[in-house]
Amino acid sequence: MRRIRPDIAKGIGRYIGTMLVVAAVGVAEAPAQVRAQATQLAIRNSSIAPVMPSDAKGKAVFRSARAARGPKILISTESKWLWYVDARGDTLVSAPVAIGIGETFEYNGKRYVFETPRGKRTVRAKQKSPVWTVPVWHYYEKAHQRGLEAVHLKPDEPYLLEDGTWIEIRENQVGRVNKFGNWWPFSQDYEIIFDGKIFIPPMNTIQRRVTDALGPYKLDTGDGYLIHGTHEYNEDSIGTAASHGCVRMRNSDLTVLYQLVKTGTPVYIF
Repeated sequence: MRRIRPDIAKGIGRYIGTMLVVAAVGVAEAPAQVRAQATQLAIRNSSIAPVMPSDAKGKAVFRSARAARGPKILISTESKWLWYVDARGDTLVSAPVAIGIGETFEYNGKRYVFETPRGKRTVRAKQKSPVWTVPVWHYYEKAHQRGLEAVHLKPDEPYLLEDGTWIEIRENQVGRVNKFGNWWPFSQDYEIIFDGKIFIPPMNTIQRRVTDALGPYKLDTGDGYLIHGTHEYNEDSIGTAASHGCVRMRNSDLTVLYQLVKTGTPVYIF
């Protein structure tokens, strides 16, 4: 078995008439430690401001973001950068992000587009220590990359392996039965690969979930698109087009954002 390895245009000056600085009153409701972290983060990146996109769709979203009042998250796919602006118009978070690679993947007649969709979204939910339920395209992509056959496992349908053992699902666990009839579950966070095949666990099984792929927090913007942290394997991808559609942040930056943002906050991606 193999471990899963989930996977700037700069402007100086004013944004929508508001200087890119942190006003202490802007984070007065946050804990002192968060205020301090937000201050350091915004000051460190205070020279980087949103820039009008070059295309019509991006411009339309940018204008909507500029006109919106209240707290908001802005994400530039051109600059690969995120800003959180509070109700007073102060930029409290300014940080680089990774966005979708912008590629299309086809497998067995199915087509998947790995890009970060532009438009207005909303923070629907927040979660600490999120667990990633692995989408089917991940297994298809790995099968394609490694020359494997993708096999969907099903309850009550044991799968015989070449060595005489077999894979069997019991309750919410996928495991292997050895030649003596003993069954044990596969470890979580690992892909199941045998005999040139990658096995896809059912959605409700523990083996379909990965505990360390999304970083310490996630902000759910709907339709499977998240703002989340970054696995240690992918830390150097921040600031590039490297994800399958989600917006990924450095874990330290996300920690500040998570504590400031409330559910219902609009997200403008341009």
